[in-house]
Amino acid sequence: MGATNVSFDFTGQVVIVTGAGKGIGRRTALAFAAAGASVALAGRHADTLDATAAEAAKYGRPALGGPTDVQSVAAIEALVERTVTTLGPLDVLVNNAGVNRTGPSLEVDEKTWDWIIDTNVKGMFFACRAAARHMIPRRSGKIVNIGSIIGNIGLGWNVPYASSKGAVLQMTRSLALEWAKFGINVNGIGPGYVLTDQVRWLFEQEDLKARVLAKAPSGAIGTEDDIAATALYLASDAASHINGAMIYVDGAAAAGWMGPE
Repeated sequence: MGATNVSFDFTGQVVIVTGAGKGIGRRTALAFAAAGASVALAGRHADTLDATAAEAAKYGRPALGGPTDVQSVAAIEALVERTVTTLGPLDVLVNNAGVNRTGPSLEVDEKTWDWIIDTNVKGMFFACRAAARHMIPRRSGKIVNIGSIIGNIGLGWNVPYASSKGAVLQMTRSLALEWAKFGINVNGIGPGYVLTDQVRWLFEQEDLKARVLAKAPSGAIGTEDDIAATALYLASDAASHINGAMIYVDGAAAAGWMGPE
């Protein structure tokens, strides 16, 4: 068998990343920019999006930022249309936008449920649909949905969030089946705990930190770079025959339970 040419060069490609103002989304957007892509950044806050866009532009490719409420179908469709009009045909969509709120199920109100499901499930689906409408005529496209290990193992005090991430898993599989014939790959990434600003507080409390690390077989947690690198891989030609998969980037945390040594 001859050598395989694998490249993570995205020069000339157009990539949309939602939830790109900070955390995993920001790092993923910058990784695509560093690999040569033109990036469109969506999120809730103009200031953080502008900061990410300015940093992405340092790599020499166009970077477009704009506040987008992913709970609004009209806003999602406007984002995709603006991206295609300004940057060119869409090659990659990374659905990273997501929210969470913890608490006992008996205290979950309708507003909280709708906020989580409309962001994490509804927003993701309609972003996939808007992207696919541009990808299908070109018979090419990569969609990467950011899920969670919680979509696979369940989590008390997080039932709305766990439900949403379970939906992400099935949405990813089902869309892959439906759109494979159009040359579109739909895959997901299931992060475990990742050290972002959102969870940094947890690791500043020794008791909570110890509980999390006790469930990490490697004794370590992931980084934003781990997720960004996986997104680049799934969007590359190296993953052309991977479709409908959820890649768990969690240091084996969701693989099962360790027995006594």
